[in-house]
Amino acid sequence: MTGAAGPVHRNTFDVIVVGARCSGSALGALLAGRGLRVAVLDRVAAVGYTLSSNILQADSLAFLDRLGLTERLRAAGAVPLTHIDMRLEDTAFVAALPQRPGDVGGAACIRREVLDPLLVEAAREAGADLRFGTRVTGLLTEAGRVVGVHAVSGGTPHELRARLVVGADGRDSTVAALSGSRQYHVIPGERSYYWMYFKGVDTGPDPTFVFHRWGDRHLLGGPADNGLYIVGVSPRRHESEAFRKDLEGSVLAHAASCAPIARALRGAERATRIYGIRRFSGYFREASGPGWVLLGDAGHFKDPAGGRGIGDAFDQAQHLATALGKTLHGSDAGIDRVTAAFGRWRDRTYAEYHGLAADLGVAGPIAAVVPRVIGRMHAAGDVDPVLHLLSHRASVLDVLTPGRVLGATGRVLIRGSRRGRRAELTELGALAATELRRRRAVRRPVYARAPGVEPVGGDGAASSPSATPSPSATPSPSGARRPGRTEQVQP
Repeated sequence: MTGAAGPVHRNTFDVIVVGARCSGSALGALLAGRGLRVAVLDRVAAVGYTLSSNILQADSLAFLDRLGLTERLRAAGAVPLTHIDMRLEDTAFVAALPQRPGDVGGAACIRREVLDPLLVEAAREAGADLRFGTRVTGLLTEAGRVVGVHAVSGGTPHELRARLVVGADGRDSTVAALSGSRQYHVIPGERSYYWMYFKGVDTGPDPTFVFHRWGDRHLLGGPADNGLYIVGVSPRRHESEAFRKDLEGSVLAHAASCAPIARALRGAERATRIYGIRRFSGYFREASGPGWVLLGDAGHFKDPAGGRGIGDAFDQAQHLATALGKTLHGSDAGIDRVTAAFGRWRDRTYAEYHGLAADLGVAGPIAAVVPRVIGRMHAAGDVDPVLHLLSHRASVLDVLTPGRVLGATGRVLIRGSRRGRRAELTELGALAATELRRRRAVRRPVYARAPGVEPVGGDGAASSPSATPSPSATPSPSGARRPGRTEQVQP
């Protein structure tokens, strides 16, 4: 068949996945392993570095083990982390990372240039058709339903057809843009983050992940793959100019302020450039429509403070693959019901973690009651729920129960000064109001609109699915600026 743009090569699959990174290759491996015909497309020639904190929690390592990648990861230099050194304001402790049956490690830091090629291998070995150097230029539609993609490979345009097209192509998703998927629950990022890797680090006998958040400082560190050590920092609000003038010196000064990281870096050498992210927003996007669905960062991105991008991608891929099951051999309406249900599950599951990440990433100190609650839990030998919260195996309300919050604030409310009691009640009121607003937003999303236009509710006539996604915001606690474009810093 010949089209106006040249030869058109038709290929037919059950599923086309656009994007071969964490969510795309993982889904490709799972679906192909179920005997489905799957094409995984990516515009790059080969996967390698991509912007990421590279942190994986216990659930992510268990997922990779189920894909059969544990030994390959170890051969590639991945090191399971066994402990966490946590500081939240004046609450500080070192604890073993909890694991559940089937876990193969508490956490790990694996660079994407190591992880992603192994996921591609897993997808290919499962039977997926991996096509790199393939750029999607449009969605192929019939009677209002997506039935494939228009793509270009090696300068040649062609069409690929499928029962379902999955956009797993990241925050700047082509599939999301082409489908008109709108953003909602948008929270502008209030911080910027920078990280780099060192070699020659003394990590001690227990590989330990460092997570310190005090005042307006936020640092992380820990052993990574191939003998490297990650150091991540987030500037305080008044330090943006200093970071602009001397990025390396500023990052090192922050690292020196954190005792366990400073000890680890004695005698170490910088091994990589500095990476960074700033001017970003967290968001949800409409998850699906007739013949299409979004996965991973394409559909949901949260503040990087919690380091959950990879874990969420794996979790979503597993859920979607399981939900699709044999549905792809059924009716179009059946497929759409499954993808719509996936979107509802995604929003219910990640709404509170979206808020938690924003709270961790707030400019300035976190709410004072949080470290007090966690300090009391650690003193009682019950800190595992806090650590499970970092891997999304526990809910925020599993940690901040009413009893724990009242127990942590009672002393101030009973014995504190009038000013202290007023400040405590004001903070608790603000926390409660924020939680109620977030819960209400789950039921009635606020969609993004064109710049300069106020957001509209999800049940309004102005909320047309064809509206062009654009930056807007669910109000953040600090009334932060409108989000701009993301910048990557790689000197």
